[in-house]
Amino acid sequence: MSKPVGHEEFFASLTTLLTTTSQKARGSVYLTQKPLLPTSEDQTSTTTSPPSILIRATDGNTNAPNPKTPTDRKKKSKESKVKLSTVVQPEELETFYARYAEVCKAGMTGLKKRDRKQKKAKGKGGAGKVAKA
Repeated sequence: MSKPVGHEEFFASLTTLLTTTSQKARGSVYLTQKPLLPTSEDQTSTTTSPPSILIRATDGNTNAPNPKTPTDRKKKSKESKVKLSTVVQPEELETFYARYAEVCKAGMTGLKKRDRKQKKAKGKGGAGKVAKA
């Protein structure tokens, strides 16, 4: 796992990741957050304070080969997976989330909405029929 970076560096890298992904024809950005629980040594000092939050961002690029793709059509140069992470302290949460929302909204303007018409049409014909006995 990559080492957590500072907030400013995280926002700069996240902006770059979102813009490059939205410029491609395909791509995903995964944003996750979870509480960073203290280890056993840290637990004795503060047990009542809320935990820090670990924020992660990554693109959906894995280096695993796709079994459905023929070997002669695979790309020769594989891009490495982009992993970003930062740790937010409880007292910094409000200001961090305000900036995080701005960056995410700005980066998601170029994304296309998924077309779900085919999925609805396919599921509509078979699910509506009920056999009477």
